[in-house]
Amino acid sequence: MKQTNTNRQWRLKRFVGADEIIGPQHFELVEAPMPEPAEGQILVRTLLLGTSPAQRMYISEERQFHTPVEIGEIMRGRGVGQVVASHHPHFAVGDIVQGALGWQDYAVLDAAAPELSDHNTGAVRKVLEPVRPLTTVLGLFGQLAFSAYVGIIEIGQVRRGDTVVISAAAGGVGTIACQLARIQGAKRIIGIAGGAEKCAWLREQALCDVAIDYRAGDLLGALQQACPDGIDVYLDSVGGDMLDTALQCLALNARVVLCGMISTEYQRPRPPGPTHYFNLLYRRSRMEGFFVFDYVERWPEFERALRQWYSEGQLRVFDDVAEGLEHAPAALGSLFSGGNMGGRIIRVSDDPAELPMA
Repeated sequence: MKQTNTNRQWRLKRFVGADEIIGPQHFELVEAPMPEPAEGQILVRTLLLGTSPAQRMYISEERQFHTPVEIGEIMRGRGVGQVVASHHPHFAVGDIVQGALGWQDYAVLDAAAPELSDHNTGAVRKVLEPVRPLTTVLGLFGQLAFSAYVGIIEIGQVRRGDTVVISAAAGGVGTIACQLARIQGAKRIIGIAGGAEKCAWLREQALCDVAIDYRAGDLLGALQQACPDGIDVYLDSVGGDMLDTALQCLALNARVVLCGMISTEYQRPRPPGPTHYFNLLYRRSRMEGFFVFDYVERWPEFERALRQWYSEGQLRVFDDVAEGLEHAPAALGSLFSGGNMGGRIIRVSDDPAELPMA
């Protein structure tokens, strides 16, 4: 994509309601003048944008944990881009960077020294030794992978012989979590997903030993059959009834890890909590939630491990790519309708041809 004199931007048109699926109706695609970087800034051409369920809270009128996007503002989102103009000594034209680019073709970013960037999630970071496909920066070596790493290895402490159950197993975090559980020596990996197609895909890709379609009914019976000795580690991104069902199937000293609660997070009024929490006591188990940003200072350590496993062929890329900035609202909305398999990424521009292949 050649540089032009205009900059397409998705700006928030109206807030998303509690019962709505995110879509183009919530945004307005406008053309703005090409931004100019000032001293200490860089101009970045957007190549890729990531998606996350947390982005829904950005555009909700209800103010909670996340800083909101106001009406008329550019939709916020992290991405990967290439520097096309630089007024900062640590960044050169052609560098591949990641940062809070927003839903637009070009972004002006305040740059910081690279050695400071690893400790600031809002900072722009240079991608060292970039290779194609750059989708790995957002997926396999990005926030999705770090969430899976923290959930499976740091908090879940998966070890040899464990039975591991992963909800939303066909999603961005889930596909990586399944692989990390295998690397850690799990004896049996059970993935929960919505629909026969996703479950078949999980089995075909050898991500799970057993794939359970929660839409088929009797999730409790399916889990009991798949885990006759109980669940040692349950990584949950769904919450609600699915979490409550898993709590009925715990093994002794189980670890329940809360990564998200997409099924109930946006319900109002709040639904009642799990009724089978007492099984944590009976089974001498623990339940713990986390935000991946709490581990930001350790991201370089995690990335080294992930890259090593990738080079050894123990990790594979599962990206679900939407082509074109114009498809950004629908791509984000698909996270809430079960429309993705693998990490959902929006391609805005092609990877630079001069980059080597992985």
